[in-house]
Amino acid sequence: MPTFIPGGHTILAHYPGDDGDVWISEDIVTESRIYWQDRCCQSESDADGVSYAAYIHALFGFIMQTPAGTRPDEPVLLIGCGGGSLAAMLSVAERAVEIVDVNPASFLIARQHFGLPLWIPCHAMDGARYLHALPPTQRYGAIIIDAFRGERVPDHLLGRAFLAQVACRLSDGGFMAMNLLEWPDHPEPIVRAVDMAGAEIAPPGTVRLFEEAVECERNVILLAGNVSGFTLPDLLLPPRTMIAETRRMLTRMRFRRTA
Repeated sequence: MPTFIPGGHTILAHYPGDDGDVWISEDIVTESRIYWQDRCCQSESDADGVSYAAYIHALFGFIMQTPAGTRPDEPVLLIGCGGGSLAAMLSVAERAVEIVDVNPASFLIARQHFGLPLWIPCHAMDGARYLHALPPTQRYGAIIIDAFRGERVPDHLLGRAFLAQVACRLSDGGFMAMNLLEWPDHPEPIVRAVDMAGAEIAPPGTVRLFEEAVECERNVILLAGNVSGFTLPDLLLPPRTMIAETRRMLTRMRFRRTA
């Protein structure tokens, strides 16, 4: 077993790849499944695809506060697949959703091990290229960016050109959410992302941050667009096990002042 996979796990699958090997493991006690790539945990959920990550439940909760995905012609677009847990959860909630990921193997893995339904449209392409190639009239109720190389969002997905494309593809009343990682001694990328999102997607004052309440490396969700009315998200779709722990992590998340 690779040294980065904790004890008490069984290996379900191994997929060699040019961007780093992918390992799928399962916790013997909780039956949670983890998607490992480049020695990093990219996704953790139960076998049905319901996530154990608080930030995924936060994203799900924010989407469910809006009509995003209730119209088939204005689905939710996810840029970045991983284990596909957010897409699987949105499918349970009967919200239309599409996924874009540069790695086509991620769709196979998500379907085989994480409950991603076969009927969800999946597009093997870079997210920025995909938006650029869309028909002029295509719109999305929400665009969620959760794409990483290792522990960082690719630089071109943080650039003004990409964010301008996102703004053009949002329906009236739509919103963007981007998952970021923040280190305590290095807040500058979050500050830059807030400034660029405010300039390209929403008027000043309509960009919000929602973060994990920990002092170490943490997930921070950047929200832009029609997000001023968002309230604290609830655990709407509990996983099979560790329900109390998942709810506790979600309730500890908080909005951060951006100015």
